[in-house]
Amino acid sequence: MYKYATSFFCVLALWNLWEVSANEVKDKAALPEPPTPYYTIDNIGEHQVHWFNYNSLRQNATLWRVYAMEKRLESQLQALQTQLDANMQSLRKQISNDMENLNRPKKSEMSAFKKVGSRYFYLETKSKKSWDAASDTCRRMGGHLANIYNEKELNEIFKGAPDYHYWVDLNSRQKRDFNFISSLTGRTAPFFKWKSNQEKVDEYCASVYDKEMIREQCADKNYFACQAEQWA
Repeated sequence: MYKYATSFFCVLALWNLWEVSANEVKDKAALPEPPTPYYTIDNIGEHQVHWFNYNSLRQNATLWRVYAMEKRLESQLQALQTQLDANMQSLRKQISNDMENLNRPKKSEMSAFKKVGSRYFYLETKSKKSWDAASDTCRRMGGHLANIYNEKELNEIFKGAPDYHYWVDLNSRQKRDFNFISSLTGRTAPFFKWKSNQEKVDEYCASVYDKEMIREQCADKNYFACQAEQWA
């Protein structure tokens, strides 16, 4: 009897052990597998390759757009330069024509001027004016008070002229120090031929008498010499 009871308990114990083992296996089978890491070394390397290719494509596209933009700008600049050159050439021609017109008297007044060398001059011998009024008259005629370049020109301008005093474009108003300048250019005159032993006066403008230059007060009234050029 004792023998059967021992066997029964052994079988019961083995059954319990088997059930526990089966439950452990079942529990283990029910657990999910741990996820595979997404960013593995292989995945990172693959992403780096894709990223490098993507950046290369973007860089090439950007460089192409920059190159195309440079070409368009170069073409536009070339067109602008061509147009500018054409405009400058036209402007130079126009200025040349204008200067040529300025350097000779108007046709309606051509008879009043006489040609001396390559320039034109006019001597007023009927109406005396102050230096300023004479300068204004010359400008209204399309010219300016005469600037004389050398002694030959001086002699030619006043050859056969009546013995009068003629205002020319020389004055020392700026400093009153005998530094005579041209009111047209603002520079020292290119030629002087002063009469010796002249009396000093408070304000100086220059006239020509007997082919010599005289210092006089600018308010004095004299005849005058005009040149056709407005610029010289």
